[in-house]
Amino acid sequence: MVKKYIQHEFLKVSHFNAERWEHPVHNHNHFEIIFIHRGKGKHYVSSMHYHYENSAVFLLAPCDIHHFEIEEETEFTFLKFTNVYLKGIGNIPATRRWNQDIDSLLIHTGRQHELKFNSPVEAEKAAMLINLIVKEWTDIRSEMNEALFFLIQALFAQLKRNLPVLPHTTNTKHDAKTTHLMHYIHEHINCAEFTQADHLASVFSLSKHYLGIYFKERTGTNLRDYVNRYKLHLIDNRLKYSSYSIKEISNELGFTDLSHFNKFYKKMTGVNPTMGRSRFTGALVLT
Repeated sequence: MVKKYIQHEFLKVSHFNAERWEHPVHNHNHFEIIFIHRGKGKHYVSSMHYHYENSAVFLLAPCDIHHFEIEEETEFTFLKFTNVYLKGIGNIPATRRWNQDIDSLLIHTGRQHELKFNSPVEAEKAAMLINLIVKEWTDIRSEMNEALFFLIQALFAQLKRNLPVLPHTTNTKHDAKTTHLMHYIHEHINCAEFTQADHLASVFSLSKHYLGIYFKERTGTNLRDYVNRYKLHLIDNRLKYSSYSIKEISNELGFTDLSHFNKFYKKMTGVNPTMGRSRFTGALVLT
């Protein structure tokens, strides 16, 4: 039996040292960013395990089952937040950029829960942000703390910058262009016009015909399939983790109307969005 931890607060920050992990194998109803300042051991997440050392960071979505095995005394910081916090606090709504950063992190957790920093300097920057977050939480322990909200936004942006870019090719020039193209699609996924082949071909100085060939050669997938599957992934994230209505999700992701959104989702999954959300909700039941 897996224990489920329920957090009703929008946000909690926990900082502690441990020589032994005291919690059972468990999952949550919230997201977690786990930063390891120092120490050594193993982190078991669902069917995977990771060796951790100093300046390790893990990204967990709701229902990720995990526990630690500590080999050397470890200093942890846990940032635990619910989907409600992702929508903003008080009079400060979440920006589109904030949502894009979260989307990138969620997609990464679907592939791998550990994030590797690109350099020691990047790890140091993350540690500085984490320490500021812990200090602010210690001084003003409130989920409505605006300074804390912006510090966490900065952390998300910094973590996003260290996400790996896939796929990798051996041609540096073409790899950079492919990376730029994929990032452009990610940044403009909410605007259908900007992800059309003719627009992308113009932006990246390629013919519309060659763009499709180029993308297929570099990524192994069709351009339109890539756009559609990326958009579907974002929709599933909203259905699974947010309280947004179907109409709000449709509007946010740039569909012309709700009918268009429903047709797209059913074509991609075989069910309508309401049934899709019910399926995800069922997956949250404790097993």
